[in-house]
Amino acid sequence: MLKKMFLCVSLSLGLIYSSKSQVINFEDLSLPPDSFWNGSDFSGGFNSGIYAHFPNNFIDYGGGITAWNGFSYSNKLNDSLQDFNNMYSCFAGLQLINSTVFGVSFNSIDWNTNAVIPTEVSFTVPAIPQSIFINNSAYTALTIRNGDSFSKKFGGISGNDPDWFKLDIIGYNDTLVTDTVHFYLADYSYTDSLMDYIIKDWTEVNLTTLGQITKLDFVLSSSDTGAYGMNTPAFFCFDNLNCNFITNVTENVNDLLDFYPNPTTAQVYFNKVVNNLKIYNLSGEVIYSKHGKVSSIDLTDFNSGIYFIKMNVDGVEINKKIIKN
Repeated sequence: MLKKMFLCVSLSLGLIYSSKSQVINFEDLSLPPDSFWNGSDFSGGFNSGIYAHFPNNFIDYGGGITAWNGFSYSNKLNDSLQDFNNMYSCFAGLQLINSTVFGVSFNSIDWNTNAVIPTEVSFTVPAIPQSIFINNSAYTALTIRNGDSFSKKFGGISGNDPDWFKLDIIGYNDTLVTDTVHFYLADYSYTDSLMDYIIKDWTEVNLTTLGQITKLDFVLSSSDTGAYGMNTPAFFCFDNLNCNFITNVTENVNDLLDFYPNPTTAQVYFNKVVNNLKIYNLSGEVIYSKHGKVSSIDLTDFNSGIYFIKMNVDGVEINKKIIKN
């Protein structure tokens, strides 16, 4: 049954795609020294690279009170100030090599459910993510280390509480989840507390398991969660999102090849030379194979029925159905 299913799926149209590799590093965004952008211009977000959009929701409540969620960008590097206004600084205290700007993500809370709301990068063409560099926000990391009036000190008074702070990176191909990558920004769950850590350095995270996607979600979670949601400040910093982008379809490879007659009683001729031909029956069994170049095949001795031909044309694998009368 599995073989039959594979063969049926293989008959779908084969397409040749052009792809373009690009590192989204925010160097196309400019900032004054020691500053940030948080959406206060009410633009609703920003683009970086050719294909990626980072949404932002900025709210002005009046009286000098503002808030934002989604994405911002920054070049602030203060790694020692535990203050809400230091949310834009990376805990590394330095940038990646050849980087002058990095992204900042903030997950807000759904006040109806107290659930964390994902931040979401969308792409104008399909993307195949390769990797991303992640760092803690300095404000979050120092709060984890020291605690404050809202958030606990990780490890608790004894230092043995099994606390953790995790980032889930979720790939979506339209509405379908392709995979999730888990990355711990802090982990105090070890039996040996000497192994407990808070991510300090910029760390590369492999995203290849996500496959082809149209959007990328970031969701933070923490062991320090109460009745009204997560208490740990929901910020992290990121840079150098490396993706391969599928930019266009050049041609349908199945249209490159034809053979005749089909249905047939005997000899079948190809309109161009193919390589490494195999013929399968409906049970998925290989009943004929020929290596090297092939321009025709003789089906005289085959029983009447439906067969599937798999072959290679100019380096592209093609599958076709043929009927023997």
